[in-house]
Amino acid sequence: MLLKNITLLLNIPLLILGFFLLNRGSGMLVDGSVSIARRFKMPETMIGFTVIAFGTSLPKFFTVLLAAYNGFFDLVFGAIIGSCIFNILGMLSIAGFFRPIKANRNTATLGIAWLLICAFLVFNLANNSMFISTQQSLILSRNDGYILLLIFVLFMIYGYYNTKRNQQIWFDDVTEIEPHYAVWFSIILLAVGILSLIAGGVLVVNNLIDISRKFEMSQRFLGQFILSVGGSIVMLYWLMITKSNPSKFEVSNLLGQNMLNLLAMLGISAIIQPLTFNKAFNTDIFILMAVTVVLFSMLWLGKKLTLTIAKCRFLFAFLLLYILYLFIR
Repeated sequence: MLLKNITLLLNIPLLILGFFLLNRGSGMLVDGSVSIARRFKMPETMIGFTVIAFGTSLPKFFTVLLAAYNGFFDLVFGAIIGSCIFNILGMLSIAGFFRPIKANRNTATLGIAWLLICAFLVFNLANNSMFISTQQSLILSRNDGYILLLIFVLFMIYGYYNTKRNQQIWFDDVTEIEPHYAVWFSIILLAVGILSLIAGGVLVVNNLIDISRKFEMSQRFLGQFILSVGGSIVMLYWLMITKSNPSKFEVSNLLGQNMLNLLAMLGISAIIQPLTFNKAFNTDIFILMAVTVVLFSMLWLGKKLTLTIAKCRFLFAFLLLYILYLFIR
């Protein structure tokens, strides 16, 4: 027991260092990519919809891919599903501590509908073998991964043309000219960011698995709680620096990130290696669907298409209940 406690003193600093490298690497990649996108006069709406949404998901993306490659499947599903729930309950409620959050009609209808459909699709693909025979293992196969990835590409094409036709479909217009770095400095940021992500991902996955084995903690819990929260720090960073300008941080950004989690991350992970699905995650998928419906209700009750401070506090209360559920289940 003493030896476990001593080695834990090594695991925790290495885990913190891994998250630091992941989030700083992601931050540098986002800064460099956004700077290059602005230099080529890419619309701010598309920068938010693609570059920032993808860049802020990179910490989880790298750790999930490493976990999938090494066969830590519960860590994969835990991180992805937990991140989607935390985005809705945690990120929106934290943002609401500073200002009301507005959404447009398309986000509050089509965006939420897309997310519900994709959550149900993941549930169906992961459980299809269960419906065939109760003796078979539940597998998210490579073919399932290709299906998820194809739907993600279609979703991105749809979002791109919608945004190009009417930039306010997903984000408010931004009229001011944003600053950007020199190209050479942006390239350095990209290179250092990639190296930091690789190093941080290895540290996080290795130390989470080590902690799981030493203290008999489930990968499901570590993925849904530790990895989900730790991997979202970079999104909190973008939230803080844009809190004075609501046009840069909206419900649509987080819904898009959830689509990235469920379709792209899970799809690529299944293509790398078919994922054994723990049916206990069915409960978590249902929770994701439920909190998505709660978000829909919050957007249409009271002040329409606005998450007021009171509504965000309500979401935060749900977040606390979700965290309590993770600890006592």
